[in-house]
Amino acid sequence: MEFSIDSSVSANSLRFTHPEHDYFIVHSSGVAYASVRVCTYTDEKGLLNFLNELAAFNKPWKSARKWESIESQFSLSAICSSVGEVCFSFQLKGMLGHPEEWQLRSSILVDFGQLPHLATQADRFFNHVPTQ
Repeated sequence: MEFSIDSSVSANSLRFTHPEHDYFIVHSSGVAYASVRVCTYTDEKGLLNFLNELAAFNKPWKSARKWESIESQFSLSAICSSVGEVCFSFQLKGMLGHPEEWQLRSSILVDFGQLPHLATQADRFFNHVPTQ
């Protein structure tokens, strides 16, 4: 079970895999590669709710929208231009509190019209509905 947010202009991608109770894994690929296990304890549907909120817009919005995991391993924000170009900015962090702590920041551009599809894929992922 997985879903992804793929750039419409580059090879950048965020892939979400291995949904478990209170966890999933997110992988960044394209310009840079990294993966983190994300804790969703107390916010299991938070990312799904975030993507559903974005998909509910019927026109571009003005201010940035953001979701962050409870332990800050993953954050995702979205802003939409007046021409319908959505920029997802994300940050992955690993080994938090360790001397070798790391972080990756990048962005992915998608078309405004892709948001309902992303929300549907996220719904299947987080609710474990098999794809057909």
